[in-house]
Amino acid sequence: MFKIFSKYLLTVLAVTLLSKPTMAITGKDISEKVSEWLVSEGVNGKPVFSKTSVYKDCKNNLEIKKLYKNYKTIKVNCSDENGYQLLIRIKIPNKKSENKNLLNTKIKLNKIFKKKKEKVKTNRIFKVLRLKRSLEKNAIIELDDIELVELSNSSQKSFFSHKKELVGRKLKKNLKTGQLLHPRHLYKKFEVNNGDVISIVSNIGNTSVTVSGQAQSSGNLGDLIKVKNLRSGKTIKGYVKKDKIIRVFR
Repeated sequence: MFKIFSKYLLTVLAVTLLSKPTMAITGKDISEKVSEWLVSEGVNGKPVFSKTSVYKDCKNNLEIKKLYKNYKTIKVNCSDENGYQLLIRIKIPNKKSENKNLLNTKIKLNKIFKKKKEKVKTNRIFKVLRLKRSLEKNAIIELDDIELVELSNSSQKSFFSHKKELVGRKLKKNLKTGQLLHPRHLYKKFEVNNGDVISIVSNIGNTSVTVSGQAQSSGNLGDLIKVKNLRSGKTIKGYVKKDKIIRVFR
């Protein structure tokens, strides 16, 4: 009976010893150790290694060292009785890649900054001019005809914001009260407009003679236009000068 019990006890003990789990280390653990070692070496790199692989645990500390001078391959050594060696490739970004990534980052940041700047610009408040009353075609805009209003729109550059730009200008079409004034609503701006009363200055020798006249066409400074002498009724040509003066040379 004792022999049978002893044999049974030895069998149970053997099974227990054989079934005792063996300590293991995973590829993820090894990758983390290598990453920590790279940081301590001042190297910007990433281990290219299967994290799901399983290895026997190393009783002694794992020895990690570079296989070449450039850290592209790392040797991991376990020196105990279950020893093993692993060669792990390290992915190290080159300078061109780093510069390219830096450039791409700068471009992205510039785009974000530009969008934010445009958004702020779009939300700005501008003052533009509109009509206080309806005006008909060919009407001359006077100071009391216009007023400033606030406009939240990035296209405000298309409208007028200074009254001096509009006073004295002639309308090309009928416009209603409240209409924002745009260059397309106006005739081209001239120094002298057809029909304006002007001063005709003639030089005869050393003598200068000035008479009243009426412009028969429009023109800007330096243009040669037709004018009518209101004293004689004759139509002559002269050059446009400042202050609605037409100078005639004889």
